[in-house]
Amino acid sequence: MIARSYFSVILGFAFAISAVCSASESGAQLSPMIALFHKWQMETAPAVVDKAAAQGHDHVQFCIALQATLGVENRVSAIGLYREAKPPGSGNAFHASNSAIRSELKGYLKACFKRAVDRKLAISVLLHLNSHGEVTEWRNYFDFDPLAKISGFSYEESYVNPVMEALEETLPADWPLEVSLQGEMGTTVFKYPKSWGTLLKRVRDRGTLSHVKFGLSFNYQGVAGGAPAAQLDVEALKQLWDSCDFIGISMYQAVSCPPRHEDFDMALGLFAGEFYALKCSLPTNKRVHFVEVGIGGGGLSSSDWKSYIPALHPEDAARSPYLGSADPAKADPWKSPELRLLRTRYHQALCDFLSEGRSRYPVKRAFLWSFGSWDPEGLEEDHFGDAEIMRRIREHNQKIKSAHP
Repeated sequence: MIARSYFSVILGFAFAISAVCSASESGAQLSPMIALFHKWQMETAPAVVDKAAAQGHDHVQFCIALQATLGVENRVSAIGLYREAKPPGSGNAFHASNSAIRSELKGYLKACFKRAVDRKLAISVLLHLNSHGEVTEWRNYFDFDPLAKISGFSYEESYVNPVMEALEETLPADWPLEVSLQGEMGTTVFKYPKSWGTLLKRVRDRGTLSHVKFGLSFNYQGVAGGAPAAQLDVEALKQLWDSCDFIGISMYQAVSCPPRHEDFDMALGLFAGEFYALKCSLPTNKRVHFVEVGIGGGGLSSSDWKSYIPALHPEDAARSPYLGSADPAKADPWKSPELRLLRTRYHQALCDFLSEGRSRYPVKRAFLWSFGSWDPEGLEEDHFGDAEIMRRIREHNQKIKSAHP
């Protein structure tokens, strides 16, 4: 009964929010993500920045991913970089944070950020952790206090500070910048809101960059991760939302088949409804960023509830936009004409949604998950690019820019 009541609260809130969409706020462009998931992508990312600029974009998001080893109950035991092993070792290995690893990370990031500045691109940054080692889990369940020492260095020291230093040493002081201090890591935020509030204040007080905005980002559902609802400090959480410049969403909610722009209204309502049900509602005027959005062409079957890549039917792919393929040689969902049509309609519905303004939870940024089969612009893998979708995205972005020169 508790779960059913909780879901009813969320669903009722979602219907209420979707019903009050207003055109009083401007729409948003649809921009690409530059993947920095490991050392080798970090090295080659400046060329991907060039490609995004050549496609006419004026804003990019860098998604940086470091690795974390986990202990019991998914507690983070170390944060570091996955790269080649140092002699006398061979192959690749996890390197826990130290001064040399932080310096190496900064070098990669500075080259990426400089290229974006050279191409006159506004910059957003999204921070991820991925599990490494014997214990594997999704980052939404990682348990750590961002200010507490973990193998000698806190999340702030091993990750946030090097990223901020790389930005400060590369960007002009007035360069437009947005930083999400974490993405899809609900457990840590909901368990340690005061620490995240302190971290937010510290990065804001650095003061070197004058046009920087800071936020926190969450999955489209399960926003609190594994944090027990009964133990939440709801007042601290509400203060934390107030102090954020924006709240980000990894937007992979199911859509209709064919997709409709109203699907994204409902998805946004479901997302906000979770905060409402947890008694720590988001401010209704809070800027919202789609830090990830896309459809990958994998499917969750309604017959056996198993995942298939490619999807067996378009309806299955619409049910699970988060499923897809990283490698066209292993799986290419877009060989199917029916799935290609779904993909085109999905992005058109997304552009239609982003063209409309909102007075409640206004969506001000949207970034494609520009990776593998989720990437219709083919930034890293040309094979997954789709010329028709690229044309529609260009037209949408030009429309937004023309309305707000």
